[in-house]
Amino acid sequence: MRHTLSLVLLLALLAVTPGRALAQSPVSFNTSPQAISINALYNGLDLTVTGEIPAASQVVVRLAGEPTTFTMKEKGKVLGLLWMNLDKVSFGGAPKVFLVAASDGVPGETVAKLGVPGLAERITVTTKDADKAALLAEFLKYQKSEKLYRENAGTVSLGPDSGDVRTFSAVLHVPSRLSPGAYSVEVLAVKDGAVVGQGATAIAASFTGAPAFLADMAFGHGTLYGILASIIAILGGLIVSRIFQGSKSGAH
Repeated sequence: MRHTLSLVLLLALLAVTPGRALAQSPVSFNTSPQAISINALYNGLDLTVTGEIPAASQVVVRLAGEPTTFTMKEKGKVLGLLWMNLDKVSFGGAPKVFLVAASDGVPGETVAKLGVPGLAERITVTTKDADKAALLAEFLKYQKSEKLYRENAGTVSLGPDSGDVRTFSAVLHVPSRLSPGAYSVEVLAVKDGAVVGQGATAIAASFTGAPAFLADMAFGHGTLYGILASIIAILGGLIVSRIFQGSKSGAH
């Protein structure tokens, strides 16, 4: 229920159209995989999105995480000399992940409004600093440097018009730093700089295998997890010390 409500809020957050309101033309598509498994070998993956959009239109594909609040420390100079952490800065309503890919025919200004720059209109900044715009710009820059926000996150190809529709295929490069949770895959059909159709579906990311076991231990059995972590750390230290002792004796 919580994930369903979060997805509804997320779609409301992301439903932004340059120029005029969203039309209700249907857009159909499928994703592969339909769920993301974060196992011990997970190092990112390619998410394939294929489907149909209205004829003569272009397409923008987005993957977004649930809106959350990022709380960070603002850095600044004290007495004009030392760089230190100053007040806290909160960025509310910011998706955990925001990946965008567009077909070549989408105008640059439309990609910007539907992409990462467009998030500036929806993220709220809470700070004592008067220059909120500068802080928001730095936040977006930081998220992009971490590859959590990307405007060119994949490739999109379009098929020829066939009656009232045309096919498309997109590949989004999902980063390795993906946290478990509910995500939204959204397809926007664009014509003459305006969104003329849209569709969205939910996709879940979850721990499997060893990461799932460790997460369950950490959050469900905290005391036992702490004891095991301490034992592993002690054993690791003993093994390393033995290795160094052996190398020293071998040197003589």
